[in-house]
Amino acid sequence: MALSHGLHLAFPFRIAADGRTAAPASDAEHVRDELLQLLLTNPGERPFLVEFGGGVRRMVFEPAYTSATIHPEARTDVLTGVAKARITQALSRWLAQRLTLEMLQVEVRGELVEITVKYRPAGSAESRIVKFQRTGQ
Repeated sequence: MALSHGLHLAFPFRIAADGRTAAPASDAEHVRDELLQLLLTNPGERPFLVEFGGGVRRMVFEPAYTSATIHPEARTDVLTGVAKARITQALSRWLAQRLTLEMLQVEVRGELVEITVKYRPAGSAESRIVKFQRTGQ
């Protein structure tokens, strides 16, 4: 798939071998970069776009997870539900025209949070999978 809207910057930002800024090779790769940027950005992190972000990096530090007053299984259920809601909302708001969410899975095992996102870039018949893992350490 060729880039349809001009030249985009790769995420994470880097310099290519030719000394210019690196660009994604296709629209599908650019959509993947946008997905990573959205999910790894914490809400409030961008000064002029404070609502942008999925907050995946800080999910293991959520109060529902660390609260000692909640039964461990209930903590897992709460964190899983909150994570799915936040990610789904962020994808719907910021990337709805760029991708179709096919599956979202959140697993919590001890201090490990694992998030699997299966999506299809707009205009593509191929599904792609991105997986995130984060520990509280």
